[in-house]
Amino acid sequence: MSRKVIITVAPTGSIPTWADNPNLPVTPEEVAAETKRSFEAGATVVHLHARDPNSGSPTSDLEVFRAYLDAVRDACPIVTQITTGGGATTLGLSPEDRLRPVVELRPDSASLNAGSMNFGRRLFPNLPEVMELYATRMKEIGVMPEFEVYDLSMVQNVEHWIRRPGLLDPPYQISFVMGVMGGIPATIKNLVALHESIPPEYTWQTVGIGRHQLTLGMVGTLMGGNIRVGFEDNLYLSRGVLAQSNAELVDKAARLIREFGMEVAGLDDTREMLPLLNK
Repeated sequence: MSRKVIITVAPTGSIPTWADNPNLPVTPEEVAAETKRSFEAGATVVHLHARDPNSGSPTSDLEVFRAYLDAVRDACPIVTQITTGGGATTLGLSPEDRLRPVVELRPDSASLNAGSMNFGRRLFPNLPEVMELYATRMKEIGVMPEFEVYDLSMVQNVEHWIRRPGLLDPPYQISFVMGVMGGIPATIKNLVALHESIPPEYTWQTVGIGRHQLTLGMVGTLMGGNIRVGFEDNLYLSRGVLAQSNAELVDKAARLIREFGMEVAGLDDTREMLPLLNK
């Protein structure tokens, strides 16, 4: 039996703008429609950042997150995940502000950034006590944390601050985010080092930024991982060609997965493969 690969779609993010790609979805209706198209193309997890529906700017507004989740859940049965980090470098959010949508809205999963870093020219603060708070609260409310790892040291953070104290039982879901300025460069050598740093029972995905999205992401699938695509990380279908939809990126990833002799995980497969706290 061939291996099954989970595709996550991240349709909005907090950095791209309409000037970068006019197809960026912002309103709840647009995000839900993009998510449904991506689900039909093969994505079974959606990672959501909130955007002001008028300006398109990142927002922490609970009601925007609520509108996104309601619209997405009405559109398709995809696994839902929301950020706890989106806009933190620009909006000056407290840790409690960042966690509030997760506590109030109870998605299937939420991001848990595994350490502080320079994110471009801004500081992205994720102190150990914030990691501990998020892991503890997510376990209490049954939301699976996805540990966002931007550098090799952050794997050690998860081990030291989360697993050893027993705040959250393994296995864990890990995202290797590669190519952010201030984080680990997007190379195959670095992906191998990240992969070798985690136990084999963990599930993980590659998040390649920009042109590395599909190339490094596909290397990750051949190493046993999953893949994330979408406008949050990359706006182009190929060199110089803007993607018209997130679904185009999902479809391309799905075709490559099949070309390499693997299968695209369905929704039931995904719920079985991920360490979701509420199956």
